[in-house]
Amino acid sequence: MMKRPIDTTVPKKNHGFFLKSFKKIGVELIAVFVLNLIVLYTVLFFVPNSSLAMVGTVWVMVLGWRGGIGAGIIGTAVIYLSSFISMHIPPHQNIPIEYFFNGRVPGFVIGSLQALAGGLIVGYISTLVHKLRSEIALRKAMQIDLEQKVAELNTFGHTVAHDLKNPLMIINMAITNLVSEAGTSENAKAEKMIAFIQNSSASMMNIIESLLTFAGIRSIGDESFTRFPVVECVNSALHRLAFFLESNKVNVLQPDAWPHAYGYAPWITEVFVNYISNAIKYGGQHDDGVTPQIELGYDLPGSFSSDRDGHVRFWVRDNGDGIPEENMDALFKEFSRLHSSKHEGHGLGLSIVKAVVDKLDGTVGVVPNEVRGSRFYFTLPAKKQAG
Repeated sequence: MMKRPIDTTVPKKNHGFFLKSFKKIGVELIAVFVLNLIVLYTVLFFVPNSSLAMVGTVWVMVLGWRGGIGAGIIGTAVIYLSSFISMHIPPHQNIPIEYFFNGRVPGFVIGSLQALAGGLIVGYISTLVHKLRSEIALRKAMQIDLEQKVAELNTFGHTVAHDLKNPLMIINMAITNLVSEAGTSENAKAEKMIAFIQNSSASMMNIIESLLTFAGIRSIGDESFTRFPVVECVNSALHRLAFFLESNKVNVLQPDAWPHAYGYAPWITEVFVNYISNAIKYGGQHDDGVTPQIELGYDLPGSFSSDRDGHVRFWVRDNGDGIPEENMDALFKEFSRLHSSKHEGHGLGLSIVKAVVDKLDGTVGVVPNEVRGSRFYFTLPAKKQAG
């Protein structure tokens, strides 16, 4: 069943001169006219003073709030017409009109100007408030629509990635069998082509895994985070990169034991895959025949300077040419790659690393080695943080 698209349009509430339709404003004007007439006529029996008409300013401000500037302007005339009539219905027709400012300006004029100013000010504020409400409603509708589209894209991305992953695994199995048979073959060209296919297949598998990780960043919440053994993530990453490590004759050094950390283990596997794959690409000196050498390690809390207490720092060190200092800030941005003409890549690796580590309350970075190469690191809480 197809989902009904969300309507992001907000019904227009501004009816030209008024905030409401003229019909509704007209009804309210008549109602206030009658109500003001009755109330003022009744009160004049107890306080026979024409200055009471100034109370009509309150009615005008109410009309301005409900109908906008137009209602405030027309409401002033309606209210003071109502007040004038109520003061000339017997027995109030003999009540003297109050004069102000040296006996020259009648209270009716002062009151009407006061009411008009109040109606204009309140009407203007009401117009702004209604526009703001319309904008908020529109933004909420757009946000709901955007969230729905993001969810659909995430679902689509997961589905496509899994659909690609299954046949790719079969292709990898077939290639592995071909490689074992080609080992006894004397056809060097066939061996080279099979190795090329195997390399491309492994790269595609890593890209799919990266896309799955990237798509799952929003959908996986804190309830999935646990304390886990990092050694399992390291071993899983090395297993996924076994072909590249072997084909590039990479020497990998790592500690005999790894600590535990708090987070989401599948994401950390992806972090190690990206760091190690970059070390393979940019490590060593291929032109001089120097093979890449990678060292994996960690620093326990308190053994390094950090603005976050209780974090373990994990790192991957390579023996490449290093990274110019001016390029380090761009490394962890999406679709940003260095040496793009020399090495293949999809430009998502380090941005995924930053996204997942940020969500796990960690930090990422890179520092130059003392001799040559770089050391990429990330930090994770050793255990669940309080609060």
